[in-house]
Amino acid sequence: MTNDKKLIKLFVSAFAMEVIMNKTIDVELRNTGLERSERLAKDLEWIKDQGHVLPEPSDLGVNYANYLKELSIVKDSHLILCHFYNLYFGHTAGGRIMAKRYAINALSEKIMNNKELEFYKWDGEVSQLLQNVTDKLNKLTESWTREEKNQCLGETEISFKYYGDIISLILS
Repeated sequence: MTNDKKLIKLFVSAFAMEVIMNKTIDVELRNTGLERSERLAKDLEWIKDQGHVLPEPSDLGVNYANYLKELSIVKDSHLILCHFYNLYFGHTAGGRIMAKRYAINALSEKIMNNKELEFYKWDGEVSQLLQNVTDKLNKLTESWTREEKNQCLGETEISFKYYGDIISLILS
């Protein structure tokens, strides 16, 4: 599979993951400015308008989205927060680095005619958006028990595994 198809599959998967998380996370963490689904939808629509067929989400992305859906059903919002953190902070930090160095450049040149992706544009200063979310997360977790904190640490490993596998797919 070509890198452009892999990257589009990542985008489609990320869109699905964000939709699920936004239905589950605490209200304080919605509309933070880090959300990517609206911008991602614009990029995907533009790609379709250029005559490209959007692939189905990757199996890895579907599996991760299904996992998040299962977590949302049991209402373990403290566990969803681990995925929230990794998804959004990954997009803003590692995602921007990857965009500059790897697949985005190929995608941009190959099918986007060097158009800058909306996915990597934010309304406001990214560092401030991240700080605002960090402050909210810290406040939400102040009341967690030691058991909830330990559960979150375990869930973070799961989040890293899912997201790492998806990124590896793109870079392979």
